[in-house]
Amino acid sequence: MRIPRLYLPAEYQSGRVLDLTKDQAHYALTVLRLKAEHPLEVFDGEGHQAQAQLQILNKREAQITLGEIQRPNTESPLNTLLIQGISRGERMDYSLQKAVELGVSAIQPVFTERCEVRLDPQKAEKRRQQWQALVISACEQSGRCVVPIVRPLITLNTWFSDHPQQPGLVLDPYAQQTLMTFKPEQMQTTELALLIGPEGGLSETEVEQAKTNGLTAVRLGPRVLRTETAAPVVLSLLQAQWGDLNAS
Repeated sequence: MRIPRLYLPAEYQSGRVLDLTKDQAHYALTVLRLKAEHPLEVFDGEGHQAQAQLQILNKREAQITLGEIQRPNTESPLNTLLIQGISRGERMDYSLQKAVELGVSAIQPVFTERCEVRLDPQKAEKRRQQWQALVISACEQSGRCVVPIVRPLITLNTWFSDHPQQPGLVLDPYAQQTLMTFKPEQMQTTELALLIGPEGGLSETEVEQAKTNGLTAVRLGPRVLRTETAAPVVLSLLQAQWGDLNAS
């Protein structure tokens, strides 16, 4: 039996009673049709997880009682920051969802020269909140207990100005170096940035800026990948080479 899993930020203590949000109560009672005392699993987004039991107050309200508190090791040994050129609609959603499943540590959406999305500050914050909700959902599904933060939307130039000489990678289908020739010693850093362009890719100027700012340009193979494919592929390869699959 699959135990439903919910994100519930709070201070976890065995025996503590916590209220479910309106949406969580609706999901548990109406969508899943759970009964009283049904087991649940909750996590606080900072690494803690707890077994819990459902307590039904009425048709629209529910609580949980926390049981055993755990700190499972579900995070990647790599500390990766995905700098994703903002793309349209489901492409961006797919890229962020799969990046979270593959262990990304944080996400920085950026406006680039070829970005087709235009947002004023209010709409940009609303979009960031939508992406953060998507990230939380991906954590619930994948078993992660630490929720990656979706940082406020900025331009790529602003990111370059704020992070000079940031170690990491920029994907460029015309780069001479491949990911497999990227040396492990280059990954001895507290945070590895992964810069990926939007639908139209990064401009030559942006790739050169990235290299000037410390990123290494690499290609993934002889074919040009879509923006929503690139992040899952590079994260999968990094995890296989130096991350989850090599963790002791």
